[in-house]
Amino acid sequence: MSSSRSTPSTRSLNNAIYCHFNLQCQIYTCYKANNRGRKFYRCPRNRSKDDCRYFKWIDEENDELQDLNHLSNGKASEDHSKQADSVTYELLQIKFLLVILILLVVVVAVNSLSKSCNCK
Repeated sequence: MSSSRSTPSTRSLNNAIYCHFNLQCQIYTCYKANNRGRKFYRCPRNRSKDDCRYFKWIDEENDELQDLNHLSNGKASEDHSKQADSVTYELLQIKFLLVILILLVVVVAVNSLSKSCNCK
């Protein structure tokens, strides 16, 4: 980046990025032709003898966050699928028990009717 011109901008403290010296990085904008307008982080001591040479493109950080979100969303989707399967299984069990209960009621009713009419 030694041949590119850049300007710093600000970023909120809760999303701060830190260099290898644990100093809060600034956001710069690149003005070099092949990366014009692209933003990046770098050590606040840049271009000094104490520069740790930390550098990261902001769009690469966003790609990493999207990958993490995709993985966590995939995990959430998998968890929801397992929960749906579990609920479906429980619902089938309840329906099965309901059918058994109805059959028992019918059997008791038939027994009761046959005893009351003394049919043989």
